[in-house]
Amino acid sequence: MSPSDGRGASPARPGTRFLDFSIDEYKQRYANVQRAMRRANIAGLVLSDPSNLIYLTGYRTILYQSKFRPFYAIVPADGEPVLVLPNLEVGDGRKTSWVEDIRGWGKGLFADRPDAPTIIREVAEERRLRTGRIGFELAVGQRLAMTYDQFEALRAIFADAELVNAADIMWSVRVKKSPQEIAYLRTACTATDAAFDAAVEAAREGVTETTLQRVLGVTMMEHGAESPGFLVVASGPDRYDMLNPYASSRALRRGDMLNFDIGAVYKGYWGDLTRGVFIGEVSKRQREFYEAESEIFHRTLHAVKPGIAIQDVDKVAETTTRELGYEKFMLHRTGHALGLDVHEIPSVAPGDTTVLQPGMVITIEPGIYDFAIGAFRIEDTVLVTDKGFETLTNCNRELTVRP
Repeated sequence: MSPSDGRGASPARPGTRFLDFSIDEYKQRYANVQRAMRRANIAGLVLSDPSNLIYLTGYRTILYQSKFRPFYAIVPADGEPVLVLPNLEVGDGRKTSWVEDIRGWGKGLFADRPDAPTIIREVAEERRLRTGRIGFELAVGQRLAMTYDQFEALRAIFADAELVNAADIMWSVRVKKSPQEIAYLRTACTATDAAFDAAVEAAREGVTETTLQRVLGVTMMEHGAESPGFLVVASGPDRYDMLNPYASSRALRRGDMLNFDIGAVYKGYWGDLTRGVFIGEVSKRQREFYEAESEIFHRTLHAVKPGIAIQDVDKVAETTTRELGYEKFMLHRTGHALGLDVHEIPSVAPGDTTVLQPGMVITIEPGIYDFAIGAFRIEDTVLVTDKGFETLTNCNRELTVRP
């Protein structure tokens, strides 16, 4: 069956498309995935994780937020891809994706079949994918964006195939960012920097966390962000151990440490930074922790360069923390990659032997925590370059005290 055979199929696709990247870039990504599939002896992929769909097909929709309709891309090791979408999303798919073969499921306009499994079965038969090794997103950092019952329906379709993990293939092609991806990351990071600057300017005794949250979100949008990604605002002794909370109605008080962990999104790509500032005054112990954290951060940042194993960057953070006498205050890894997801592979952590290459984008965020006085973490988004690194977030890292 071709899309033109379906009840809801439309004539040739209109000329206007809203693509985030050139068709040539999408086709290069697709060719890279197919080469990796052939090396792994994988006959086809069935992708459902939104970030993988966006990366490979371009199809991007707000409806990814809904948990009631699955979306699929079927990728054969040879040949063209197929997008399988809810019928109400076929219009979005045709305008935001380079993929020509888009099939809709549901009832009414644009519906080729009543349900997604029927279409997937037909595509699997057309492309001879009922047997062999078929890849699904089955590993860390990626998810099957479907219910258990929907996955069981697909397993029945591929009952004679070997289902294998495809996450490693997708991470292998997504890990290095293209010049256009880096440009989008720059925009996200610039908006993130601007938001932090505006929130610091607004921060003073008596201002609430929710007020600062609004300042952050509005400023991100005013500086080109597509949307705020996350706006963590936490202040005061009762919230120092809450590292990822929503903002509360708590008003800032003299002596508070105020922490921001924020990121704007542009074209699906994330910025990410963390900073802490102080309200009214800073104690001697808080100053000592902040200065130690600054030393740990900067030594770790300057370890970033192409050719180094990412676990060795983490080792710099751990070694410096120990040398300065703060080992017992460590809580988490040193950082992570990011792009279409705010947390991607590789991880800046022990045991990750990935070698840094130009074009990789990671965060550097070692932290030390004494929850009696604050949460001390400086984080920046960092691009690996030919000669070393470039920070994409660049707002003030110095100890700051607001009124």
